[in-house]
Amino acid sequence: MAGTNRIPIPVIAVSMLLIIIIGVDFVSERYSGTTPGIYEFPYASPESQGISNVTLSELVEIIQGYFLEDQIVGAELVVIKNRVIVLHEVVGWSDREEEVPMEKGTLFNIRSMTKPITGAAVQILIDEGRLSLDDKAAKYLPGFDNENSRNITIEQLLTHRSGLPLSIITAADEYETLLSMANEAGQRGPQFPPGSKFWYSDTGTEVLGAIVEVETGVPLDEYVRESILEPLGMNGSLYYHPATRNYTRRDRIPDLYVGGIGEWVKVWSPEEPLYPFAFGSQGLYCTPVDYARFMAMWMDDGRVGDRQLLSSEAVGRTLTPVTKMSSLGSDMPYPTGFYDLEAYYGQMAILFSNGTTMPPEVEVIGHSGSDGTYAWSWPELDLMIFYFTQSRGTTSGIKLEPKIDELLIHPELKELNNLARKRYASYLGSYTANFGPFRNAEFVVTVQNGRLAVDIPNQLVFELKEPDDEGKWRFRITDEIAVSFELDDSGDVVAMKLHEAEYIFEMPKGAPAEDKGYPADMGKYVGTYETEDPNVTVKMVIVEGRLALDIPGQPIPLDLYPPDEGGKWYMRVNPTIAVSFNESSDGRIESFTLHLPDGSTYQRKRIQDEN
Repeated sequence: MAGTNRIPIPVIAVSMLLIIIIGVDFVSERYSGTTPGIYEFPYASPESQGISNVTLSELVEIIQGYFLEDQIVGAELVVIKNRVIVLHEVVGWSDREEEVPMEKGTLFNIRSMTKPITGAAVQILIDEGRLSLDDKAAKYLPGFDNENSRNITIEQLLTHRSGLPLSIITAADEYETLLSMANEAGQRGPQFPPGSKFWYSDTGTEVLGAIVEVETGVPLDEYVRESILEPLGMNGSLYYHPATRNYTRRDRIPDLYVGGIGEWVKVWSPEEPLYPFAFGSQGLYCTPVDYARFMAMWMDDGRVGDRQLLSSEAVGRTLTPVTKMSSLGSDMPYPTGFYDLEAYYGQMAILFSNGTTMPPEVEVIGHSGSDGTYAWSWPELDLMIFYFTQSRGTTSGIKLEPKIDELLIHPELKELNNLARKRYASYLGSYTANFGPFRNAEFVVTVQNGRLAVDIPNQLVFELKEPDDEGKWRFRITDEIAVSFELDDSGDVVAMKLHEAEYIFEMPKGAPAEDKGYPADMGKYVGTYETEDPNVTVKMVIVEGRLALDIPGQPIPLDLYPPDEGGKWYMRVNPTIAVSFNESSDGRIESFTLHLPDGSTYQRKRIQDEN
């Protein structure tokens, strides 16, 4: 990627840690009471449920491998077959710096896995006749009573087809209430004509949560607790915000880490709540077993014991595919590792189908959260799997999907993959990338679901189509990106080329050499630099031999990689962002330039020496 800031591969999640530098200040019948004995999920041996203990041991080894390879900081894994727990394991750390191990029953911030719970609250109110899919948001929220937002419906909000943006939040405490946030969304209006396409939207789910508050007259978390959490026996789950900060199980909430392999940074600890109030899109803290109670309700057609929590019609509405999913903030298809399945969206549910029937027949129900939590259920198999981490930026959950498929769903994939490894043996192996955000990075050509695939560091395994007439193996997720292979005179593969639009990036075959160290004179960069806000400055500091950017509000300085040949120091926690330094004629550092993924740059003047 020499000479360009384009990103040549699909980036699934981009950290927002540097936002301050670019000038932004800154994320039935209703009933109450617990229901003892429902969804207790007792423990049983795998063999008693028709699963090999060896198979589950292999699954545990995969998760342990993710930890040892630094793909995650910690994780909890639960497998439930026929409503009994056949596997429950933890790996890694809850607090890595203090060496606090992960424990069973950890309360994870499940982020977007809160969305289906908000959706269920809306469905209950529809069942009661208090809301309608055709209702306009403007009926409940005055901020939507304008030309652009007036026709947005509850159904469009439930299916991410409202046209509202991914988010309008630039700081967690930007709004005083969920209602004020939702009204602001209506005043700003949609990015796309309502109903025109799928566009994943936290904003739309905040609006749904606000509508629940307006209709019920109580805070969202109070209504959810009384109508969903308590009836399901999800007694350990809570929305953690200032009003609940004294909750007795707060010590079961792990620290939050952001980054990727070798770059995990602790960005939050549970002493202070992350959220100012209950959001509709995120903010529920939940154990894997508690979330299993919620997932089991869908497989039981809305019934909880002898009660009908949701009507069959509500379950049908939720679990009927409406549209194919696209990735976060993108029109690119949502990635999945499940064999020959595509991701669809219903009404606040991710639904996996092979798409061969109309409407698509759903094989897997689930959802994920951006801090690294995943839930899947196979209704026909009465199987549920929960993989929860506190490692924001990990894609290990999607990488786990084909492993689950091979071990538990489609055992024939093992032979299919073995045959593919023999067929593609000459291409398999490591290739070294040195372009754009990739510094001495290892791309691995491997096999997934019987196909040749490319494992891109800190991202995903991208399956490839068979080569076209030009010898290009295009990504199955998008035809716009492809790889080709270079052979020497003897026919051995010596390099791989990555193609995107007019750009070609060559990677020689072989594992990366040891990266060069930091320059001896990097002390000259240390100092204080301006931002667009005259009241805010940032500093370049040296921490444990690495140059790092110290940003107000961030818990620790953010390390930079050593500079590349073009003088760019890429951010370790998010290598799509880089800085370069500008020197005067006498060699003094006058400023640094911030380089963002979209190609934009921002210059920050140095105002003080620190040495």
